[in-house]
Amino acid sequence: MRFKKHYSHKIFICIYLFLFAIFGYFGMQSHNVEANSNLILEAPKISLKSAIKVLQLNNDYTLTAPDQIAGLYYAAENNTFIIGHSSTIFGSLHNLKLNDQIKLDNHTYKITNLYIQAKDSISMSKVLEPKAIPTLTLMTCHGEKIAENDYTERLILTAELEK
Repeated sequence: MRFKKHYSHKIFICIYLFLFAIFGYFGMQSHNVEANSNLILEAPKISLKSAIKVLQLNNDYTLTAPDQIAGLYYAAENNTFIIGHSSTIFGSLHNLKLNDQIKLDNHTYKITNLYIQAKDSISMSKVLEPKAIPTLTLMTCHGEKIAENDYTERLILTAELEK
């Protein structure tokens, strides 16, 4: 009886290790994320170049960032809003400075404002408001982690179309 118990334990361990190896292998493979547009976002200073996904506001006017790429919302007149996770595409966004360039499609923008704001004090209506000239507004998480994919602050930058 002792032999059978010991033998079944070894079989269980082998099956466990096999499944762990298979799921571990597939879980570590890179995943291609499809964008639904031909738009490319670039920030040469931080070596950012990525396709972006055009998204819509949720019914309750909230925004949802896609998993791996940035999401673009046509927020208001002359204000194109792009959101992305700081743990993926916008991981180096905090390294940008005033006057750095950002490119979207065939247009070049210059960063005119860059600030960090507490998550709870952001007025999205202000962030998404119409602008006088064509503007990109980028936002990502910043600060201390408070939950899975959520942080205490947001890094927000605006960039105006260069003439």
